[in-house]
Amino acid sequence: MKARIRGWLTTIYAGLFMAIFFFGSVPVMVLTRSGALPMWFARKAWGPWGLWFAGVDLQVERKAPIPDGPAIFAANHSSALDIWAAVTTIPRSVRFIAKAEMFRWPVFGWYMTVGGHVPVDRRDHARAVASLAKAAVRVRNGTSLIVFPEGTRSRDNLVHAFKKGPFVIATQAGVPVVPVAITGAGKVTPKSLLHVHPGPIRVTFGIPVRAADFPGRDELLREVRRQIIAMDRAAGGPGGPDEPAVATRGFEGDVGDTPDGR
Repeated sequence: MKARIRGWLTTIYAGLFMAIFFFGSVPVMVLTRSGALPMWFARKAWGPWGLWFAGVDLQVERKAPIPDGPAIFAANHSSALDIWAAVTTIPRSVRFIAKAEMFRWPVFGWYMTVGGHVPVDRRDHARAVASLAKAAVRVRNGTSLIVFPEGTRSRDNLVHAFKKGPFVIATQAGVPVVPVAITGAGKVTPKSLLHVHPGPIRVTFGIPVRAADFPGRDELLREVRRQIIAMDRAAGGPGGPDEPAVATRGFEGDVGDTPDGR
């Protein structure tokens, strides 16, 4: 019962404060045509306060320095709290990739567009390829992204196969991919349950992987996934099976849930 009550309260906090930070940022977003301010709020307040509210003991480890310039931060995904953990610990302003349909929603779609988040059109393969190419241009021009290559939250906390979309973007943009292992979030808030069990979440940043060092995007994908599995296991998580590493469906890659974790 306590876990369910904390879950409801955390969910209310997430929605309420996201709305407050968004509407509080609107005048600045209109003047600057930039989403930097709401993402600063997310990194400095929305995420850290939400994790505190959920009773999370957040721990961070970095295996190597974060590279300068734009990068793609690729993380495993087992909980809605992964959004807060990633935004809070990545030391720069980042944007999300989201389904193109979300950009057509009233108000929220405008926020996503003005905020610089990146749409991926999944209606067919050709549209997906074109939208990934546009995303690569955005990244090459300076936008760092958070992606969840599994495409959806894991039900068993294992790191499952990765979709290719984020690695297509990295290859076309010529930017490094930073592996990020988020361990423990699935125990705090499991998928499909509105429960929160206070506990530790460990975020481990791996060694940046450069696409130019690998002959193909599948090799890039495998190396990033290999690091995430190894770091998750080292932090006490279950890791994941070595194969299959590449998802056989969903080339474009729905790279995560919506930014509010739904």
